[in-house]
Amino acid sequence: MVIEELVNEAKNGDENAFCELMQINKEILYKTAYAYTKNQHDALEILDSTVYKAYISIKKLKDTKYFNTWIMRILINNCINFLNKKKRIILFKKNDDIIKETQFIENKEEILDLYEAIDNLDSKLKIIIILRYFQDLTVPQIAEIMDYPLGTVKTYIHKALKQLRIKLEVE
Repeated sequence: MVIEELVNEAKNGDENAFCELMQINKEILYKTAYAYTKNQHDALEILDSTVYKAYISIKKLKDTKYFNTWIMRILINNCINFLNKKKRIILFKKNDDIIKETQFIENKEEILDLYEAIDNLDSKLKIIIILRYFQDLTVPQIAEIMDYPLGTVKTYIHKALKQLRIKLEVE
């Protein structure tokens, strides 16, 4: 079944359609939350909150073709709110799954340095990098999710990569 059909059914109160939508999106939502929090339990808590908020407000979704953008925006807002509430410094930990996905870096210490450098970015730059390089979203998709102009997203990517290069060259 097409996503738009499932969204329409979910908007009309079909709980099974909503569950199927969540099943389709759970992996990318979890990975994004995990990239933000670096903690399995926190990522699951954020995911639960996202599913709940999406469930209670699915009828407010105006255009069904933007469901994925809408749910990702809810997740990102939940991540930001969660981290602001915790008021803590988050450092990346060694994660074998992430290391396997990052095949272009041979040395695990370099991976940890990269994750630490990403952690030290401004929150706007950090989420853009996570969406672009961890979730493989395109610049237009990121612009849509973040509600930024294309030029702003490109500028943030350029600025973040420049900061990462500087940080990693120093170390």
